Amino acid sequence: MGRGGGGGGSHHSSHHSSSHSHHSSSRRSSGSYSHHSGRSHYSSSSTRYRSGSGGGGGGGRRLGCGGILFVYLCIFLTALGMAFAIKGPDLNLGPLNYFLIERSTTNREPLPESKCDPIDEWYQDDWGDWIDEKGEEKALINGLQHFYDVTGVQPYLWITGVDGKNYKSEGSLEDLGEERYKEMFGDDEGHVLVIFREYPNASSEYICTVTPGYDAEVQIMDDEAREILLDFIDYYYTSNDLNEGEFFAKAFEKAGDRMMIKQLSFRQITTIIAVAIVAVIGIVIVASIIKKRKVAVAQQKAKQAQAEADKVQTEFNQQQYQDALEKEYVSVTCPNCGATANKIRKGTVDYCKFCGTAISVDAIGQAFIGDIYHQQQNYPPQS
Repeated sequence: MGRGGGGGGSHHSSHHSSSHSHHSSSRRSSGSYSHHSGRSHYSSSSTRYRSGSGGGGGGGRRLGCGGILFVYLCIFLTALGMAFAIKGPDLNLGPLNYFLIERSTTNREPLPESKCDPIDEWYQDDWGDWIDEKGEEKALINGLQHFYDVTGVQPYLWITGVDGKNYKSEGSLEDLGEERYKEMFGDDEGHVLVIFREYPNASSEYICTVTPGYDAEVQIMDDEAREILLDFIDYYYTSNDLNEGEFFAKAFEKAGDRMMIKQLSFRQITTIIAVAIVAVIGIVIVASIIKKRKVAVAQQKAKQAQAEADKVQTEFNQQQYQDALEKEYVSVTCPNCGATANKIRKGTVDYCKFCGTAISVDAIGQAFIGDIYHQQQNYPPQS
């Protein structure tokens, strides 16, 4: 039969009130008490629906589109930050969905060997042609074994066939999981049963439920862990490079590894990004303020230095002028009265301060009676 190809949304349900939706798809996680043959067994089932379009069978799986991938890459920087803040697997982002798979935010220790009595069987393919190619069974068992090795919880995959048509609703498939778990494992609560059913004649549509035993759920397979497993199944379901056995194997391997490593949650990542952005903006603003302040201080100092330089230059010029004037004035003796307190500039005419005689001083500082420049003798100053 083989899985269908192509994209589409996914629907994962349970009885909790929380839900997510994207393109008419939703997911929920569930927990319920049930009683089997007198024993109290707490079991939670997580169910995933997937619907989409594309050719059925391995040969009909949709090939990747370079143009769409290019668009995804173009919007990556703007969309990824927002996508991290919400439930990633509900977003149809193609290859980018890998980065949005549920993150493991809980410290988990492997389930002790005493809590799980392993069985020799790993899977059941009711169709008979899902795990039929050479190497598919080996790849699948290796993947399931890896999950068991890292978590201590032994998984069992049941790919339902024609009989699965009677289990279309989420509740009916979860009931089937509870019933089948008891039939297979009895009181052993260290296993996890994964039931996968692809809708006949409807490619890219399936329903998948995860039913862990009580011990497995308490220590490993909590709501978050089941989400991780369902997310990886959903992600690798559309992989063009993996056959059916490899797709399931990869999903279990990656899910097991992620469950056992504590990571930052999407909320924590978003908070860190937001804080980093605010910090960077703050640093830029502070750096800008400091830079402007330094520029203003430098400009003020430059103005002060220029003003000081201008003052010194002005004083120097004035002194130079005074010195020049001093060189131009000479002390002369009045030729008329003999007074010596007269200072007259070279090349000019002035009057004796004592007798009023006009005294002319030539360019070399010699004094003459009278105004030799205007041919006058005496012009006593008016009192």
